[in-house]
Amino acid sequence: MKFGTRTAALACTAPLALAGCSYLAPLLPSYAPPPPPAPPPVVSPSGLAPITEEQVERIREAIVTRPPTPAVAKVVQSAAPTIESFVRTEGCITARNGAVLSPFAAPGRLFDGTGFQGGPMADMQYHDKTACVTVKRIQNWKMVSPKRLRFEVVYVGDDGEERSVRRHELTRQPRGGWLFTR
Repeated sequence: MKFGTRTAALACTAPLALAGCSYLAPLLPSYAPPPPPAPPPVVSPSGLAPITEEQVERIREAIVTRPPTPAVAKVVQSAAPTIESFVRTEGCITARNGAVLSPFAAPGRLFDGTGFQGGPMADMQYHDKTACVTVKRIQNWKMVSPKRLRFEVVYVGDDGEERSVRRHELTRQPRGGWLFTR
């Protein structure tokens, strides 16, 4: 094809070039910003909601609140790390996944997924199931025997005044640690 002037040649090829670019656009690599990082999971794979630092502090306060006698206070002080870990876990259970409590179970006693009635959230209709419940108090400390301690934990939902009471029993192990029998 022969054009008389350079301007005429450009005028004829410019529309072809622009049209060609639109046909080639899908074939050219495009720059896309990387996707934003995924938010942290609201509930862990084991079915536990995340606990806040205020809730952890509330558990610690409830454990050291005056037990009824000095003898019970001494036992509670000895078992406090186990009680704290257990209560932290129990208050964050979102389903009937009691197996997460099995590390705290005495030999021969397991908190399995089949017979476990659920954590305190199971009793609460309106509580947000993606947040742990808060310990209101730990009460009714009682030494059943020199090696058995019973108590109740009163949990309350932060988005209302729903509550759940859980009864527990700890047994001293031969090596001195404490584990839960219920």
